[in-house]
This record gives sequence, structure tokens and C-alpha cells, in this order.
Amino acid sequence: ILLLLRAFQSLVRLFPSILGNVVLVLVTVPLQDAEGNEIHSDYRNEVAKLANELNNEYPGLVLHYHRRMPFAERVSLFSCADMLVNSSIRHGLNLVPFEFVLCGDEKKGGFVVSEFLGCSRVLPGAVRTNPWRDEDLARAIHKLLLQDDHEKKFWHELQVAFCKKNTVYSWAEKAFLDMKKIRETMLELGEDVRARCRVGIVKMPHKEMSSKHLKLEHVYSAYQQAQTRLLIVDIDLLLRPILYPEKALEGPATLTSKREIAKCLRNISEHQGNFLFLLSSYSPEEIRNYLGEIEGLDKVGLAAEDGYYYKWPGSPLGRWDTKMHITDEWKDVAVGLMRQYTQRTNGSWIEDDKISSVTWHWESANPEFGSLQGKELQNHLQEMLSHFPVRIVLGKTFVRVRHEGVTKGAFVEHTIKHYNNRGGVDFLLGIGDDIADEDMFKVIMAYHRDAQYRVVSNSQTVQEVKVFTCTVGRQPATASHCLYKAEEVLELMGGLFLVNKKWRSNSMLELTDVLGERRKRSKREADAWVQVIGDI
Repeated sequence: ILLLLRAFQSLVRLFPSILGNVVLVLVTVPLQDAEGNEIHSDYRNEVAKLANELNNEYPGLVLHYHRRMPFAERVSLFSCADMLVNSSIRHGLNLVPFEFVLCGDEKKGGFVVSEFLGCSRVLPGAVRTNPWRDEDLARAIHKLLLQDDHEKKFWHELQVAFCKKNTVYSWAEKAFLDMKKIRETMLELGEDVRARCRVGIVKMPHKEMSSKHLKLEHVYSAYQQAQTRLLIVDIDLLLRPILYPEKALEGPATLTSKREIAKCLRNISEHQGNFLFLLSSYSPEEIRNYLGEIEGLDKVGLAAEDGYYYKWPGSPLGRWDTKMHITDEWKDVAVGLMRQYTQRTNGSWIEDDKISSVTWHWESANPEFGSLQGKELQNHLQEMLSHFPVRIVLGKTFVRVRHEGVTKGAFVEHTIKHYNNRGGVDFLLGIGDDIADEDMFKVIMAYHRDAQYRVVSNSQTVQEVKVFTCTVGRQPATASHCLYKAEEVLELMGGLFLVNKKWRSNSMLELTDVLGERRKRSKREADAWVQVIGDI
């Protein structure tokens, strides 16, 4: 409960515009021991104190009820609420979100639930977050507040269908059937079936963050020392704050708007010796829709559909080159099989409007079931498409069939060869966030092994090649470093932007000093000539 109240403090601080439009109805149930005495009174006092502090600072923000709420009253509250927030950290099977779904026919409200909650991985459309991170919880609440009505209706229909189909009786039946299968397997293996079988929800342990976190000051230092720089960034990491404004950084951050991101990209790409490429799995039309309003992007290199379409820095935004000719006989086979998995996987969908690939997505489905279905689909596709020139890629929440040779790695290799023929680069930065970026990391690391030093042509000096490969939100696999969030990528790019500004300021100061010194020297020379003429 304290985590929820602290998240509301962060919510008001990050998004002050919600004041007067949001009220938190906080219901806390008093706990009693076997003798009927209230327990955890210290914690209750902490909750009451923090709720009062919030109301003193923001009057009317919190309505706190410390009592047991009858079922009829709870149902009435659920039917009037726009959102349910559950920040529990030790609650396993919690049926309150299911009650909220079935009471929300009129409001069709969504819910933000703790990722430690058992039902968080079951109900489609649930916004899962870690309640220990108060700003993440605040942003999740703000995201749901801005959700469109048609999106609310879509998720509510899926949630109601799930609740009606998966009743307590059906869950119990499935549990008994699983136990029966386990018993039959144990009998076949000759094991002792008299041993007790325990059924429960198994949670995967949280992976610790990697120690190879990218040190931004190291990147800035190498960036300043380099003469020629190639920067390759997954465009989704920069577009996320644009496509999802509910995650916009209203708090302190380096880049806070689409205009500032565009200004940063333009500044980096226009700096002498810089070549900036944005990679994407989007189609050229989607990239044009997202970036069409931004001026000056003709200086930025772009790659669409994992490098099938690309444009060099300096080319107009609408002029795209293609890497190779592809055939599409395999598409009908792939889409037909994906449709079967779409029917059996609630929340999945097919993306088949790309020239070089077809993708089956399950990010909106139950994560565990979607992952199992994705692996099964990958195996079936490999069997059915083995005689076609395609490659099947299993990503975080998708299975993609793409034409052979169309990868981000192949495009990056083509780009590096292009600049190698023009003298090479001595600073290379590659940032991605998915398994599809692993090919890119391998190519960049291979370049670093083959070219650890570069001879600068205009001065014939030897310059060390500095390479940084970074994955976002994942443990480093091929990449040498990692960042935890997409916001850190914006911070990195904003830092490079500030480095460029500092250079320009220093250059202007040096130019001013030089001109001032020249004026003084000219004045001294003129005075000397006047003295000579006077003597004559």
C-alpha cells in the first residue's frame, strides 16, 4: 500500500496535469489475529500518515477507507471505477481483478497490476509493472489513463471472455488432469506414485542486471577523440517516447519531446565526421508517417524492413534503395500456418504487409502460453519452409519469417564496407534491443577485431578504433554492454548532442581569441610604422 501511495506522489510530480481529474479510492482491510485483536497497527499508521500528507499537499487526491467492504458495496465501487491498481508484492492467487473485469460493462476500465501477482500473466491487456519502482508504476497508471475508448473496449471483451471461459471449476479440472498425466508418466517410468504431488504457480526468478552497464562518460570521451564516427541505432528506441506519449518524460530528462529528439538527431548528423543510421523493422511508409514532420532528417541514414530498404545520409526521405531482389512464394505458406496459431492464441496477430518478411506477434497474449506457441510455430515453419530461401527468427514476442540475406547484420556489413572504402571510421556505436539485432552486433565486433587502428589520411596519424555495442533491456549476449531502459538511449543521444554544442562553443571562443589577438598584433604593427615614419 505504501508503494502505491509513493507511486501516486511520483504520478503527480511527473504529470501535474492530472490534478483535479484523478481520485485514488484506497481501501485497506484491517487484519486481526485469532483472538480478534488488530495486528500490523504500525503499518496502518504509516499508511494513514502518508495518505494524510498527500491530502494536505493535494486536497481531495486520496479517499482512504480502513474497513472491510461488503461484496455489494465492492461491486458498486468497481462498476464506477475507471481503473484498478493492485501493487501487491506477496499475493499469489488474487481474484479481485477478475471481479473488477466482470463489474466493468459500462466503464470498461483497465487495471495496473504488480508483476508479482499470479493473475498478472493470465488476463489479457493487464499493464504489469514492478511496484518497487514508483516512477514505473506512476507511468503505467498514466498510460492507462490515456488509453483510447476503442482500445478499452477491445481488451475488456477479451478479459470478459477469458473470465467466463476459465472458471474456478475449469481451473480445478485442468489441475486434476495435469496431476493425472504426471501420475501416468511416473507409472511408465517406474517411479513411486505414493510421493505427494504439489501443484502451484512457478515463477521464474528475476534476472539480475548485468554488470556490463554502458558507461556514458566512456562513450563521450571516445566520441570526442574520434575523427570519423558511425552511429547505428534501432529506431524503435527513439520512437517509443513519440509513439507512446503516455510514457513521455515530463520529469527531468535530457530529451522530452519529439522536437528535441529531432533537433538532437539533426545536430549529431550534421556534425563534421558523423554518419548516423537509424535501423528499423518498420516499412518505409510507417517510417515516413512517424518521421515525416521532422525537418532535416535527410542528413540521417535510414534502413527499413531490417535493411531491405535503405537510404544514405543526404538522400531525400522518400528515396529508398533496395538491397536485393526477393521472391514471395513462401508467404502464402507462412501466413496460412500463422492463422492457425492466431485462432488458438488469444491476443496474437499477423503482420503481413512487409515485402521481405511476415511476422506473428504475441505480445498481447498470455506471455507463457504465447512463448510456448511461438516455439512450436517456429518448429513447424522450419519444417514447411525448409526448401525456401527464408530464415525463421524467434524474437522476444514474435516469430518472423524473412527472406534470406535480409538482416540488420547484412545491412550494417554493407554500410561498414561503404565507409571503409572511404577511409574507415574510428568510432562505431551500435544499439539494439532484440534478438534480431544480434547479427548487427556480430558484424560490428568483427570490424573491431579486423581494424583496431586506423590511419587518418589528412594527417597520417594512427587513430585507435573505439567500438561500443549495446543491447537495451536484455543481458549482453553478443553485445559488449547493456542499458536498462530506452530512456537511457535518449540520455546517451542527448549527451552526444551536448558534446557537439560544447565543441561549437569552444570553437567560437577560440575563433574570437584568434581574431582578438590578430587585431592587437595589427594595432601594434601599425603603431610601430607610425613611430618609424615619425622618426624619419
